[in-house]
Amino acid sequence: MSEAATPGDGPTRSRPARAGRVRRLFDARSNGLCRPVDRARRRWNVVFVLSFLIALLCGVVVTTAVWDSESRTARETARHRHQIEATTVGSAERAVSNRSGGTSRVVAPAIWEYPAAHQHSDTISVPFGTPADRTVAIWVDDAGREAQAPSPEAQHALTAAAAGAGAFALLALASGAVIRLRLHLAETRSLAQWEHEWEVVEPRWSGRPRRERGTGHD
Repeated sequence: MSEAATPGDGPTRSRPARAGRVRRLFDARSNGLCRPVDRARRRWNVVFVLSFLIALLCGVVVTTAVWDSESRTARETARHRHQIEATTVGSAERAVSNRSGGTSRVVAPAIWEYPAAHQHSDTISVPFGTPADRTVAIWVDDAGREAQAPSPEAQHALTAAAAGAGAFALLALASGAVIRLRLHLAETRSLAQWEHEWEVVEPRWSGRPRRERGTGHD
């Protein structure tokens, strides 16, 4: 009849087992067949995991910082943007904007007032086919000059996410490249050491007379 297991057997045995696995993850000296390059590979794999987590944390930090900066700039800009109505005084036509890198847009001459009793006239962007004497909503700055509308929050989120992803990818790729190089150097040294040791052991193992270096052929 089998012995009944005591209530503390499971947890008592699993904790040392897990601790042993963690120790072996960092140091494989307990295994006599484990090569130095195997121990180096195991340690560098741990370093890679840690560097991945650090890169992820840095990406989150960069995303948060960029989001805060973009939101603060957007709030400051929005304080000096005002949406008003302008009245076109001519028909719409296509024009080439030098400020937009030579791209074409539809514009029309228009007049508006901002601040009160301060009249302005200029060409503004309008939908295609806008006739004269049509009211169009525009954004102006504090001086009444036409200005760009405040950027939406979705654009801030996209900019922040792109910055965070770029920082994460840069750090992850850089750490991966360094670790791969170190592993390659460790493997190269291990192979060179193995070949040297094999040159010493192989004649005794095979029974073949060892040929000294520099000895000529008959």
